[in-house]
Amino acid sequence: METKKVAPTTVAIHSIKISLSTISNAVGVIPNMIMEEIQKQNIKPTAPQIWHYIDCDGQMDTEFNLDICVPVAETGKENNLISFKELNAFKCITDMHHGPWSELGAAYEKLFGKLAQQGFKPTGQCREVYHHCDFEDQNKCITEIQVEVL
Repeated sequence: METKKVAPTTVAIHSIKISLSTISNAVGVIPNMIMEEIQKQNIKPTAPQIWHYIDCDGQMDTEFNLDICVPVAETGKENNLISFKELNAFKCITDMHHGPWSELGAAYEKLFGKLAQQGFKPTGQCREVYHHCDFEDQNKCITEIQVEVL
């Protein structure tokens, strides 16, 4: 666990309203759609994809806003599939999760426990940065959890 400030990041983005019980429907599908669209526009990704959770309370059936983002060097033409924006600077507590995404819930519980012990106040926004995705062997996945704090 470490404290860091993430710099503003220009991204291609697709925003949806979703719940944790249906989030697996977006895995692979929406990121692939974003990647196909930026490739059509000759825009290169600059960093791993980011999933930005807004007001997710951890309950399986509560709907929340999710921005699925691919960092890019430049913006392009917006359409019904993607738009472009700059993610704000983000002061956060971060921790790396090595392993399956099915274990992310437990990783969040552990991280939020540490935040409470150390007196940090979460803002209701979290990000996951997918440093390595392996759909064949999720034990090889590396996901950075970022919890925004005041």
